[in-house]
Amino acid sequence: MPSLQEKLQELLGGISSGPVMGLDLGSHSIKLCEMSGSSGKWKLDKFAIIPLSEAAIIEDEFQKPEEIVEAIQAALRTAGIKSKNVCIGLYGQNTMTKRLSVPDGSKEEIQDHIMWESEQYIPFGADESEIDFHVIGDTEGGGKDALVAAARTDVVERFQDLIKEAKLQVKYIDLNVIALSNIFEETAVVANPDLAEGSILIDYGAQSIKLVIYRNGGPIFSKELPMGGSLITEEIQRQMAVSYEEAEDLKTTKDDNGNLPEEILTIIQSQLESQIVELKKNLNFYISAGSTEQVTNCFLMGGCSRLPLLKEMLDQSLGMEVEIFNPFDYGVKCSSSALEDNIEQIAAVGTVVMGLGMRA
Repeated sequence: MPSLQEKLQELLGGISSGPVMGLDLGSHSIKLCEMSGSSGKWKLDKFAIIPLSEAAIIEDEFQKPEEIVEAIQAALRTAGIKSKNVCIGLYGQNTMTKRLSVPDGSKEEIQDHIMWESEQYIPFGADESEIDFHVIGDTEGGGKDALVAAARTDVVERFQDLIKEAKLQVKYIDLNVIALSNIFEETAVVANPDLAEGSILIDYGAQSIKLVIYRNGGPIFSKELPMGGSLITEEIQRQMAVSYEEAEDLKTTKDDNGNLPEEILTIIQSQLESQIVELKKNLNFYISAGSTEQVTNCFLMGGCSRLPLLKEMLDQSLGMEVEIFNPFDYGVKCSSSALEDNIEQIAAVGTVVMGLGMRA
């Protein structure tokens, strides 16, 4: 049986003796990258993104495994990556993170406290889960502050099996919400330590919105909402009587003046309004839970973060200036001109995969 430390390295990352690529199995596309460097001095060496067809991945279920494997292999060829070692990210309702404070004691006592406490919060059952933790530091009351991560065992195995089909080796297993915290900490917080006092991270994806409140070394609150850009595409498809692919084009293709058609903007606005209401509801839940830890900054990231109207509507709803997160504004460099030429797209879609790549 693997030791707890070995399991911790699998779930929360560790140190590899060889190159490790980040691999993000998103519902809309496959992203992979190789990173090098260290905190505040990271470099993106290789990157590729390969789109997936509609419903290839739904939540954490692989509906079209052969297509996904082919996309991974195509991404490897496109990026020119030779390594076989992978850090993958898990996500969805079958994963969980929790920040816990436990009494101080011996290493074994702290471990027992954390494992016992964490089992109380796992909605999908501790007996069917992989559970690990990382002690972040000391609490003001003399105890220990720990970040706990859990995932259903069958989900872990499903992702591992798919990676093996692609002729790759799973070196580390991470959670996407932790990968978001990781890249934020390794870039923005290094550049501006005040951001560690409390920042909201919103990752706007195709099938989910990941909401993270980061504070002093990791997430203190995280939530994945089952909504995102795909719902907007589906509504355009329904109202305009077009295919899913045509609806995607209508959602993103602008005229010569850089504008979308008014009827498309109306659909986008209507869908965003309902999604932002749900997002704000979850933020209010965190605030009403009695947290005294204030958040004064908000960062927007993810493949749908550049949707028209989104930033402005979030500014108004949250009552604060929302910044589009760009890791390249916080010290990340590109190793080639080809990557620099695509830096805007990479900044939009690559936050999770670069966070995974930083586990190398």
